[in-house]
Amino acid sequence: METKTVSQLDEGTLHRIQADSLRLLEEVGVFVGDPGCRQLLKRAGARIVGQSETVRLPKEMVLEAVGQLTGSFALFDLDGKPMALPSERPRAGSRVRMPRFLDYGARESRQVRRQDTINLCHLTQALPRYQWSVVIDTPASDGVPELDYAESMALANAILGHPTLTAPTTEAGMRMCIELATAASRGGDIDARPSFLVCVNTTSPLQIAGEECRVLRCAVEAGVPIDVEPMTAAGATTPFTLAGTLMVENAEVLFMLCLANTVRPGARVMESTVGSIMNMKHANLSLAAPEALLLASAEAALTRLHGLPVMRMGGYSDPYYLDIQTGIEKTAFTLMIVLSGADLVLMGGPLRMAAHQSYESLLIDHDIWEFVDRCTTEIVVDDERLAYDTAVEVGIGGSYFETAHTLRWLRSGEHYYGGSFDRSGRPGEEYTILARTHERVKEILSRPLSYAAPPDAVERIKRYVRDRARSVGVAAPEWAC
Repeated sequence: METKTVSQLDEGTLHRIQADSLRLLEEVGVFVGDPGCRQLLKRAGARIVGQSETVRLPKEMVLEAVGQLTGSFALFDLDGKPMALPSERPRAGSRVRMPRFLDYGARESRQVRRQDTINLCHLTQALPRYQWSVVIDTPASDGVPELDYAESMALANAILGHPTLTAPTTEAGMRMCIELATAASRGGDIDARPSFLVCVNTTSPLQIAGEECRVLRCAVEAGVPIDVEPMTAAGATTPFTLAGTLMVENAEVLFMLCLANTVRPGARVMESTVGSIMNMKHANLSLAAPEALLLASAEAALTRLHGLPVMRMGGYSDPYYLDIQTGIEKTAFTLMIVLSGADLVLMGGPLRMAAHQSYESLLIDHDIWEFVDRCTTEIVVDDERLAYDTAVEVGIGGSYFETAHTLRWLRSGEHYYGGSFDRSGRPGEEYTILARTHERVKEILSRPLSYAAPPDAVERIKRYVRDRARSVGVAAPEWAC
């Protein structure tokens, strides 16, 4: 059943933002750090300003490019099962590598370790609503630099087997991802059956670095779908006003869409703009302020205006710890973006403005996702669910406890009983959601770790890691041997 969507902006307002975004590209332009991409754009009709690295794009060129992009495609798991985009219902994703980590009961976060990636994959595998994952290119404190990113990607592929989004910081990292995905897939054709998405960022306002250009170009040329993701801060890298922020970040989106289509007409692209707020009281970013929720909803609407799949970041919260504010913000943010029509929603436990995460927050985000999913699933009305005959049978003052209708629907999903939510009302610290979730974490991690990817894919992944370790002169990790 499709999720009913809402929008904070009407169609006329969306077109007004779009018009000024196009005007900004035509009159101001974008700094493009890669000469090759500048020349590609110039040959396609863009204008390079003098001897500078600024490229201005005519409105007609941008609109033509957006119209040529592939607005629907599929990602494939390592069993070959497709995940269609756009989707009828939003799909939650997990984070299996972040820069820092908050242990249960700790006062300060620590740098991520290799074992955290394994544990996060282990936990994700046990949480069925997580259907895709994100691995970012950030070093583990105990990782081997020459192998660390490849090992993280390999672990996510082997343990989870489902589609992955990643954000390589270099062209070399991008090529590694292509090599690994080719090795892991059946037949090795990632153009026909892509198993991962690549996130490409601008440097707001109106800049894209040379390395990001080369990552985008490498991905698109190989047939890998990309996710264009400006990460803006209202009042710092975009205008203070929300409308101005939407205009500038949408211009950056349109530029990347145009560049992708210039590299390869009909490129497969989705959008996941991340608009945040520069908090002027504390001089830091706020990813979960009410204004960030409004931006998220409007960004999703602009993506639909472009005819592309929508990916949004969910579960954001600003506090350092898992507390009441965290729960409020995570739930409100997730509910907003689900109702705004996102196809993919990245959860996975971010805390402190996405600076760190924890095992418990990964599970709580999964619980929030199930909670929000139930809240946004329409009540089905038909003869069986109306239960008129049962109401007649029970009559006035009777009980529905033991009717055949109740027993028949008890485990149907009509009522949500999942997660670590406490519905008992009992006193005691052990009944709080954090304590209950921590017990679930310990129970899941006590189970033997297995691989969800097919055995032949796991062996190809291990072989790739061994070969790569040999090529850079380091020892292969034990799990790959």
